[in-house]
Amino acid sequence: MTTKKQKILFLLLGFVISLLSIEISARSLGLLYRVYRLENKKITSEPGKQITKILCLGDSFTYGEGVGYKESYPAQLEQQLNQGAEQKKFIVFNRGIPGNNSSMVLKKLWVDINTYKPEIALLLIGSNDSTTLEDTDYNFFKSHKLSKFLFFSLQLDICLSKLKTYKLFKILALNLRNKFDYAIFEEMISQKKQDELFKKKTEPSDRDLSREKEIQAYLKNAGFLYLNSKFPEAENALKAIPGGVNPQYRKESLLLINLYWQQDKYALATALMQEYLKYHLQDATAIFNFGKNYYLKGSKYPATREESFKQAVDFFNLSLSCVDADNLWLKVENYRYLARLYFDQGENKLAEKMITQGLSLRPKDQFLSQLKKVISNSSLVQKEAEVFRKLLDYNLGQIINLCRTYNIKIFLLNYPYESKGLREEIAYKYKAGFIDIGAQFIAASSGGEKINLLSSDGNHPNAQGYALMAQTILKSLYPEMGVF
Repeated sequence: MTTKKQKILFLLLGFVISLLSIEISARSLGLLYRVYRLENKKITSEPGKQITKILCLGDSFTYGEGVGYKESYPAQLEQQLNQGAEQKKFIVFNRGIPGNNSSMVLKKLWVDINTYKPEIALLLIGSNDSTTLEDTDYNFFKSHKLSKFLFFSLQLDICLSKLKTYKLFKILALNLRNKFDYAIFEEMISQKKQDELFKKKTEPSDRDLSREKEIQAYLKNAGFLYLNSKFPEAENALKAIPGGVNPQYRKESLLLINLYWQQDKYALATALMQEYLKYHLQDATAIFNFGKNYYLKGSKYPATREESFKQAVDFFNLSLSCVDADNLWLKVENYRYLARLYFDQGENKLAEKMITQGLSLRPKDQFLSQLKKVISNSSLVQKEAEVFRKLLDYNLGQIINLCRTYNIKIFLLNYPYESKGLREEIAYKYKAGFIDIGAQFIAASSGGEKINLLSSDGNHPNAQGYALMAQTILKSLYPEMGVF
């Protein structure tokens, strides 16, 4: 008869065997995929054309996370290069690996160079240096101030990162966390609940009822147009109200504010909101929703992020200052948004304060509890930010020098919406090329016609975003290298 200890031993053995099977399968699939990519890149010469090979190195942004393989920036770059070239044929190799860090790229570079034999290399790497610790040279740069517990955690992470299974689970966890965050922040309170919460405050006086009857047709028409996304027509219908929209009255004011917002008329929306608050300073829901609009604007258009988030914080704090004591739902919602905003801006102490306040009202709030763990886990990265900066500098410098040894012209890229910063400094320091991808994304998202260039995960580009990356690289290669 099996004892309890034997059962536990069998369970553990089964668990270990399962992990080993997954690990072997992951490594085998990775090898097969690399072979598949090489097979699909067999170089065929064309009469009268000189072949130029380009090697794209990096992480999921090079791989093409969020789109199909043919929509990744290397694939689109190859297509664009060959469309404009008469005397040359271009082969672009995609060596982007999701989860890659700069240490991993450096370790495999010699093999990649001898496998692909490129004339040009494009490198976009660094976003995973503090999360994927496989092959890292962190110990060489580590801070002596790091606590023993954190150092042990880091060493364990470095050791486990050599396993494909661990890396897979880690990437899945990060993706799930991102999707969870987006789902939480897209939660909307129903209009019915809003009306019930503020019915007492917004009950019109006799004078209001008289005016509401007079303008009912205007409101109905504008509301119908709004629901059908005919925002300019709805705005004109509202402005046709005799005497114009009056900030004293809630329905027409909030509808016009939303119409302004839908048309990116942020200055007009803010001005009208300020006028409205002169008469309705206690309308905490309207204030909260306006703050949320600014939060979503900053998330959608990174070029406006800093100013939008500042405005959002101001409105959420104002909403908290005037919300009813018994309206726990709205209080917690304000704390949730404030916690995330402070966290995004690196103000972890303020974020933790908001989390504490929110959990005191709703102890089992899933989002606040999750964010509390995220902040706790991010402390290592914040304390060691300078270490990872030095690590990136070292690795990129080594990569550049190795490429130069093989007479490969290398260009460093920065990430979408990222400022030039460190990567441009490193490129200048080691005399490599630099292509400013970030500036092009910021410009495309801050012009008159704002364009969404991100996939559904809110992090990686969509097909249009990868096309912009390819176009930016193409423009840089043409004058600097005379590739055509």
